[in-house]
Amino acid sequence: MPLATEDARLDRLVKAALDLGADEAKVIDAREIVVDKRVRLKCSVPVCASYGRHLMCPPNVMSVDEFASIKELYEKALILQVEADCDSADKAEGGLNKETCDAIEASTDSGEWKVKLHRLVNRLEATAFKEGFHLAAGLIGGECSLCDECVPPHSGEPCRHPFEARPSMEAMGIDVLRTCDSVGLPLFLSSEKKVRWTGLVLLH
Repeated sequence: MPLATEDARLDRLVKAALDLGADEAKVIDAREIVVDKRVRLKCSVPVCASYGRHLMCPPNVMSVDEFASIKELYEKALILQVEADCDSADKAEGGLNKETCDAIEASTDSGEWKVKLHRLVNRLEATAFKEGFHLAAGLIGGECSLCDECVPPHSGEPCRHPFEARPSMEAMGIDVLRTCDSVGLPLFLSSEKKVRWTGLVLLH
């Protein structure tokens, strides 16, 4: 049986994302994904608590230039968001040291929502493959949270979840704020509005 038209398959992916629990989902042109090397700079200046401590975080992932060249081979992407039961006002105060990050994580249960998004991206990547997008590739939001702690850096130990772990949009150099704004899914980083975690599935 021949595959349905691309538009029909894309519509089914959006429906699948919403049925699985995404609060927002839409298909966008891959050219609307904003890649900027300064996003990767923010992983190390000031240094993120996850920098070098996660296999799916810089500097353990491909370069921004390499990802940008790969992105150009894609025409479409599915962008999705999960809304947490908390606002982001608390992130406007304090520094970005590990203690502050850990306190925010504990107070907002953001880990729960990141894992929910991660699972959604995994499932939608698989669904996209079955729909005929055989080079579908998923990206999550924030560092990988499948394990309480990643394997020790430079230990040579393999990832515990090699078929599920995914790098974040930010790790690839994607400016999530500008990308979401360009496709009508604005984010509010420090406000009383609910936090939204954003993921992406490249489609081809």
